[in-house]
Amino acid sequence: MPGWHQATQKYAANGELQVLGIVQEQHPNRAALFMQWKEMDWPLFSDPFNELGISAVPITLFIDEAGIIRHKNPKRKALAAFLSLDSSPKGNETAAQVRPLKRIPHSIPELEHILEAFPNNAAAHFALGVAYRQRYDSDTPEANDFRQAVSHWRRALALNPDQYIWRRRIQQYGPRLDKPYSFYDWVAQARSEIIAQGEVPTPLKVEPSGAEFAKPLSTRSRKNSRKVRPSPPPHPDPEGLLTRDEQKLVTTTIVGVPATHPKQSARRFHLTLRPTPGTSWTNDAGPLSLHLEPNSKALIQDLSLPTPPNTETSSEERTLEFEIHPQSKESLPSSLSISLFYYVCTENDHTCRFLRQDHILDLPHK
Repeated sequence: MPGWHQATQKYAANGELQVLGIVQEQHPNRAALFMQWKEMDWPLFSDPFNELGISAVPITLFIDEAGIIRHKNPKRKALAAFLSLDSSPKGNETAAQVRPLKRIPHSIPELEHILEAFPNNAAAHFALGVAYRQRYDSDTPEANDFRQAVSHWRRALALNPDQYIWRRRIQQYGPRLDKPYSFYDWVAQARSEIIAQGEVPTPLKVEPSGAEFAKPLSTRSRKNSRKVRPSPPPHPDPEGLLTRDEQKLVTTTIVGVPATHPKQSARRFHLTLRPTPGTSWTNDAGPLSLHLEPNSKALIQDLSLPTPPNTETSSEERTLEFEIHPQSKESLPSSLSISLFYYVCTENDHTCRFLRQDHILDLPHK
């Protein structure tokens, strides 16, 4: 789009052309930041629920004053000829018949009601995933919102595998081997250049996560990484003697996002930890860590651990991400054990302790 902006800028400035855009972003203010960075000042509309019903982007349309679509995805050299056209309909030319959009509900209860009656409505599944993710990013999230979003996006794509936009939404949060590109690696550069120009960057309601910054991992890169594979860090409790967090002083939510390609077995996990009221992290005692069970047949890759604040204690929510890949040419098992290790203190008894929390990751075969 920056290329089209450069080509159309002078025509828009002198009133010969009106430019506008529509994005299918889950987080529209990220698109607004991109627009600010590239100095694109035309109106931008948001369609995260894909009410337009399109299956691929970008789409560029030249529409004349009579409402006739003259070009779809034209080359840039067609712009001058389009601007010189007489916009009056000729012969059997008629203005495009605008079909009123059938509104897609944006609320979780409405969409769930639709799916009760029509369980194979792919568009409703995708929209419900968007709604769950929106609530997850709001000030009132529920624990399973992100997991529900991924589940409904996957169901939508299974019903309509050719839907590029739905596939990209899953890949945005999925494993590196499945990514076509890094989705938001431009954000830091954009902010830096906007600040250098003396402006304030458009604030983002939701900062991109590790998966959204991660660059693709090619099959060759993965094979090379297996040839020179560093030894995993020592397991803190190979004998399983450490005290388990049976009181659930820290609650955990784990969301797994598989690859969209059926032959790729890697899976990316998003893990959120929340101290319960009266519990705090003991930052000066040691960091949070995550480990596979000893002698595991899988590998952890792209592990991203949270950086604790520079205080002795804190009670913030912490997120970490990691990918599970098979070793060598072996396939992943159907389930895998992981363990979390962390230091916490409790206010009621003023006790600080090092605890272990175990989880089983489901890795169902496609």
